[in-house]
Amino acid sequence: MNIITKLFIVTGITFTSQNALSQSVDFTIEGIQSSKGKIYVQLFDSESGYKTGKAAFANIVKAKQGNVTITFNDLDAGEYGIRYFHDENNNGELETNLFGLPTEGYGYSNNAKANFGPVDFTTMRFSIADVAVKNNSTVTY
Repeated sequence: MNIITKLFIVTGITFTSQNALSQSVDFTIEGIQSSKGKIYVQLFDSESGYKTGKAAFANIVKAKQGNVTITFNDLDAGEYGIRYFHDENNNGELETNLFGLPTEGYGYSNNAKANFGPVDFTTMRFSIADVAVKNNSTVTY
């Protein structure tokens, strides 16, 4: 399938306060082209965690055409980044072509775009403060 014809739009990262010490993040992905497979989502709480692939939280949801919202609960104030991919063939891996370019959908928070490799944490990071904020992003599928 042509990568250019596939597009995810992250309509928002919404933060809601659960109590004085923690918040939830609702991460919405719109424009999913296929109900095949699953969507793997990882939330990182540091650059070192991102570089080593050690997510603070991870979630796997069934793909569905249209929109999917993933919620991460009990997050402290700080900096976070999200990455995900749509595993359409259900093999647990992001498929790539001969040149190493993804052939399945993927994306990052904060409208971060990959350029000859994964994005830097500083490009995809967003902050959770004591006040609810919204972060709109568009990511490539």
